[in-house]
Amino acid sequence: MKPPSFSGKQVRLCKLSVLALLFGYLPLLSHSQGIKPSNVHRVTVTSRYVIEDGERTSQFNAVNQEIYDSLGRLHADIDFDWETRYPNNYRWHFYDSMLLVRTEHYIDEKLDRRVIYEYHSDTLVSGEFHYTRQGEDTLLYKVIKYSYNQEGLPESIEALNSSGRRLFRVRSSYDETGTEIRRRVSGRRGGPEDGISRLDREAEYDSLGFLVYEKVQLRMSDRSRKEYTRRYRYDDRGNLVEKLESDQNGDPVSRIEFGWQRDRNRLAQIRYYDAEGNLEKFLAKRYEIYLTPDRRQRIIDY
Repeated sequence: MKPPSFSGKQVRLCKLSVLALLFGYLPLLSHSQGIKPSNVHRVTVTSRYVIEDGERTSQFNAVNQEIYDSLGRLHADIDFDWETRYPNNYRWHFYDSMLLVRTEHYIDEKLDRRVIYEYHSDTLVSGEFHYTRQGEDTLLYKVIKYSYNQEGLPESIEALNSSGRRLFRVRSSYDETGTEIRRRVSGRRGGPEDGISRLDREAEYDSLGFLVYEKVQLRMSDRSRKEYTRRYRYDDRGNLVEKLESDQNGDPVSRIEFGWQRDRNRLAQIRYYDAEGNLEKFLAKRYEIYLTPDRRQRIIDY
């Protein structure tokens, strides 16, 4: 496979300096560019219904499409603007066999950033290389490195800028079920996209090992604090059917209900309610199968 084509002397110098600091033995030009799946086999459409007076109407519009090829690889992930119905934002995904090696993010139909993934031999992601568009060039601006515990959970995440200086480091610990119960972020040159700098979680499980209650305390990068509790319910197949969130005083904040197809055990509906129990948003899933490459034969696989 051809390496990705990034032009410009500055970009090449950045690549060499970062790799010397990070990997040394692995030149950036060896990153696999991957292929974009070309045959559309399955499409999952998420639609949002219009809500009037707290009730769902019969009017709806698509808000997201996930397009998969015959091997089950996600080809594209497309968002449709709720107001204009236009697909402004989308992601293209590229693969080396079944491994995702590159994702291109488009905002308002323009390339916003490109992420290239490196893997350990056991298919765990070892690094992410983030590039941004600068004129006609593509410039490396962030590298994220991962290390894992024996269970394959990320216990350390380190972000570096294009010159190899650390932006931040995330350290996490988990309970015996794999739930993250502690996170600490250090660094003064930015932080994770979720804005969390500190997390503490108390988790409770039922006799089958399902998470049924959690109390979470957060400190954000802007120094604000958040605290909430969540309770979870499941059906007899172990599918999540309700998530109830309350504030630190125990007052309800929101409730989400999940509806599942009984025959195929697939997610069918998601209903969002406010603190007073009023329906705020209603999403529905539609599953489509395309039988031929020309896409003329389609089955709605509800």
